[in-house]
Amino acid sequence: MVKNDAEENGILEELELEEEDAVKGSEAEIVKKYDEGQARIVIQRNDFLIPNILQMVKDRDILNLAPSYQRRKRWNNMKRSHLIESLLINIPIPPVFLYECDLAKYEVMDGQQRMDAIRGFFKNEYALTGLKKWPELNGRQYSELPTRIQAGLNRRGLAAVIILTESGQSEEAAMEIRQYVFERLNTGGEKLNAQEIRNCIYASRFNDMLVKISRSNLFTEAWGIPPKEPDEPHKVSKILESNRLYSVMADCEIVLRYFALEDMKYFKGGMKRALDDCMHRMKSASKKSCIDKEEKYLSCLSIAKKTFGPALFRLPNKRGELVARHSVPLSDAILLGIRALSAKEASAIQSSSDNVVSRIKKMLNCEDTYKTLVGRANTKSSIVERIELVTQMYKSVAKGN
Repeated sequence: MVKNDAEENGILEELELEEEDAVKGSEAEIVKKYDEGQARIVIQRNDFLIPNILQMVKDRDILNLAPSYQRRKRWNNMKRSHLIESLLINIPIPPVFLYECDLAKYEVMDGQQRMDAIRGFFKNEYALTGLKKWPELNGRQYSELPTRIQAGLNRRGLAAVIILTESGQSEEAAMEIRQYVFERLNTGGEKLNAQEIRNCIYASRFNDMLVKISRSNLFTEAWGIPPKEPDEPHKVSKILESNRLYSVMADCEIVLRYFALEDMKYFKGGMKRALDDCMHRMKSASKKSCIDKEEKYLSCLSIAKKTFGPALFRLPNKRGELVARHSVPLSDAILLGIRALSAKEASAIQSSSDNVVSRIKKMLNCEDTYKTLVGRANTKSSIVERIELVTQMYKSVAKGN
């Protein structure tokens, strides 16, 4: 099922978080940082002809177009077409930024959308649309262009700023450089959100696990997101690309909330800080730890799906039926409540699913308990109260009350 804009907007509003605090430093500290050469980037500038770019993109051992920390693809065919038109009329294109992760091996740090638009057009994956200067070419793929225009496009180039390996004296420094590029050199025109920045800064097994869970069939079915596709993230369908929960990595943030809230002793300073702290804390998590966490999460989600069925994570409509949009705070309480149950209790609530759904429905149709379950407050006390309310309801049902 594909979400409509109203539902996606509602979910994204629930995920909106406060801005980061400013970082301060004394004059002496600032001067010392400069003199010691911290955060200085060693760069090299190159110009690549389109055929060179296409060959580099084809050979993923040379150029990784979609490293794990990259944002997901957002451009539609009109934006891609406008880029091709700019190449046709020779308007300068902003440079792409590459990171030399090893000698002569690169990652695209900024410019993924542009390079993918060029790759896709030359592979005949889309037709030009919305062109203003070249309306005669609307509806045509690359192979359908006159040979003279094809040759002209092949003579066009793209400037690249290459950040050399010398810039990152350590793994941590290299990750900071990625952060700088994503936050300050981004030329795509769309501000990175908090989860996209986390995906960049905290590349790790744990982050990979978040992405993996978010693209599992169990998760995508629960949230109505198009399922995982064979060629993603290098190539995705229009329907997946247009799903905003996927495109802005809101799905990964929804999963992250579960792990950030599973032990409230770490919750300090608001939801955004809790999510950031969780990513930092889990950056060095072992493979076994990540596997265990993934299995536990999917187990809780499976129990929730079997218990709630189509009402899973849904709010009531005007008639009080649980068929309106999904709710993120509600999902936190439902999953973390299940996590607190014994195996026997978890089995019992599945056997009494009608009772569980009926009780959640009653809570959501009561003004006071609705505020507790879905209220926008992300204070520690409100989150604890929300999870405890659902947990106690589960335990009551499990006891046959």
